[in-house]
Amino acid sequence: MNNDDPITKNVKNMYKKYPYPSPSTEITQTNELLNLLRIFELESDIKLENKIILDAGSGSGHRITNVASHFKKCDFIGIDISETSLQIANKLKELKKIGNIKFIQHNIMNDVQSLGKFDLILCMGVLHHLSSPENGLQNLVSSLQKDGMIFLYLYGKLGGHKRMLNKELVSILLGKEKSNYELGIKLVRDLGLNKFDYGWNLNFKTKDEEDSLIVDSLLHANETLYDCKDIKNLFKNSGLYGFAIFGISKDKNGLLFDTSIQSKKKLSMPQTNISEFFKNNFTLSKFKSLSTLEKYRILDLVYEPNGYTVIGLTKNAYERLSNERIKRNIIKIN
Repeated sequence: MNNDDPITKNVKNMYKKYPYPSPSTEITQTNELLNLLRIFELESDIKLENKIILDAGSGSGHRITNVASHFKKCDFIGIDISETSLQIANKLKELKKIGNIKFIQHNIMNDVQSLGKFDLILCMGVLHHLSSPENGLQNLVSSLQKDGMIFLYLYGKLGGHKRMLNKELVSILLGKEKSNYELGIKLVRDLGLNKFDYGWNLNFKTKDEEDSLIVDSLLHANETLYDCKDIKNLFKNSGLYGFAIFGISKDKNGLLFDTSIQSKKKLSMPQTNISEFFKNNFTLSKFKSLSTLEKYRILDLVYEPNGYTVIGLTKNAYERLSNERIKRNIIKIN
């Protein structure tokens, strides 16, 4: 994708006027990414130290500045296409006095390798907004170290169904004025649809900041939703060795993802458990006989996630990984 790509232009213009998250969003509301990496550390018996980390699509920087302030021994680069969002990110960086992160205006669909090689790449809630998520993923993977890993957050097709119906409703009412965000915001409020799903349920202090939430959740210029089969197709030509769903989000919370029936938990945290749905041994035995991808689909159908946190691994990263939950849930890419 080049600078003339209409989808990039539309998304860039949208975030210029409606940066997300809003400037006043509280730190405690944007700790999901920090919590994810802390869980990964604890579960994998590793320390994120002396790593070079890319945050691809930092937005206004709330989440990645939380991460950088915690992992002080790592160096971070945050990129985004929106100059407005990065201005907010740099103000946050100065406010928090964070010295180990640099923000750069850059398009994921352009040459990411020019930014350097990275031990870890984070692309949370961004890839699904690109005109070609597959090409975007390939660009990111090309800048991984040989033992590198990538974390993605992708919108879920099954759990996002109602939101997409509401989005279509507003879109039809907008007619030919689909890029008229002011009119769209008015319609959302008139219809009483400004009640936000998990992930968008952030505090706001002004009408303008609520407007940003409305635009990102119901008026976004471009988004693709996924289920587990779509995720497999996304990774097919990525150049990675394999991927695993790390966690899923539901209406009100998140769960660690596991296809096993009676696995020993390393962390006392909520996680998927098919035995909550399949109560008898006969059905459980049928589930046990399935392939990993078929088990993924079963969990898809019973949990209906509105989002997926996915980890992608190079072969070297997989071989060095001590996280048993990820290893037993890995989908190797042929």
